Amino acid sequence: MGLPPELLREISCRLHDTADFVRFHAVCKPWRGSHEPTTTDYQFLPWLLAPSKPGDDSLKIRCVFSGISYHVPPPVSATMTNGVTSAGNTNIRYFTDSPLGPTLHESVAGGAVAHLPLSPHIERLGKNPGGIIHNDGTLLLYSKYGKCNSSDLYTIEFSASLLHPGNDEWTFVQRTLETPCYGEFYAMYHAGKIIVTMYNNLWLVMMTPSTAATNKDDVLVPTPLWTSRKCDGYFCEYTYVFESRGELLWASVHIKMDYPYQDDDGKGVCGLVRALWMSMHVLEKVSEGSKEIQWARKDAKSLKDRLFFLGWPNSFTMDASQLGVSGGFAYFLYCDDQGHRQPHERWGVFKYNLIDNMTEFIEWLPQGWDEEMCTWLIPQPTIAPIHQVVVTTPRSNNMIHIKTLCP
Repeated sequence: MGLPPELLREISCRLHDTADFVRFHAVCKPWRGSHEPTTTDYQFLPWLLAPSKPGDDSLKIRCVFSGISYHVPPPVSATMTNGVTSAGNTNIRYFTDSPLGPTLHESVAGGAVAHLPLSPHIERLGKNPGGIIHNDGTLLLYSKYGKCNSSDLYTIEFSASLLHPGNDEWTFVQRTLETPCYGEFYAMYHAGKIIVTMYNNLWLVMMTPSTAATNKDDVLVPTPLWTSRKCDGYFCEYTYVFESRGELLWASVHIKMDYPYQDDDGKGVCGLVRALWMSMHVLEKVSEGSKEIQWARKDAKSLKDRLFFLGWPNSFTMDASQLGVSGGFAYFLYCDDQGHRQPHERWGVFKYNLIDNMTEFIEWLPQGWDEEMCTWLIPQPTIAPIHQVVVTTPRSNNMIHIKTLCP
């Protein structure tokens, strides 16, 4: 195409849609050769991964920014109950346990398999534990089992195993917890502790792995006011707990109770976007030197350089400057279950401006994406390098011909 290599590299760095990135490098050899993964840090927009069920013949992923869906074969029996996410959400892995030992199967990044150390505690987690790989490389696997009792409380047997990087020994933790019968459940590793939080409960449990056999060091922390089920005319629908720049954040999505439904925009979202709003809190000490911990309201202006992608079982943040866009926005899913001229409930993707407190509708997800909440992942496409292969042909002058092959 005659474009200078430095210009091609500059254009390539500005392609944050994975499909555009792959198409760009498939045009010709000079464009393909502009990819320099050793010197360039590429940042891509996240995609959604739909919930899967045992027996599904494919995983559904979707780029909501381009409105394109893809299907990829699952590496193993993949469900969100045995999904293991990473703190940066570059991939989703699926946990399996076999006589040869536990493994993690990558879903959409080549299907690589990582073998984990053997542990007698893994069996105590059940067949399909979920988990997360944190920024420091620590792997947390956990499971919960329980039932409602007569007082509408849910008695949970919570079990977790921790594996630190470079260590072959697992740390096992088990607790019996009482929570409401409804709501979301989160577990994560933060600041050297295992943290379990229950939606709409009055406390958050922090457990120290070094005292795993007892609960004497567990800390109960009141939840922020705006995470209660009903407050000042708003109903708290979804909560998300995640790390961002070393802090533990709690994001809550609220909707105005009995909001007026209006369909004057043709999409059935006019009244909905005006009824949705978000709050953000950070877990911090009550005062300098104090051991007491509280949830404090996070200043929205301090979030203006970040993008938040909220999902289940994991949420994460990105530096807005890496994508060449302004920050202070959170992307989340919301279920329209009001039945307004729809034959079934549907999930929509929304964007919330944390600075101006305004919601924007992105799109309704296609059918098949409307059963549960989805999770986000950042695709990592690989561009195979151009190889030069020396081929000797049986000619009289013994010339050597060089062919350039693009795998």
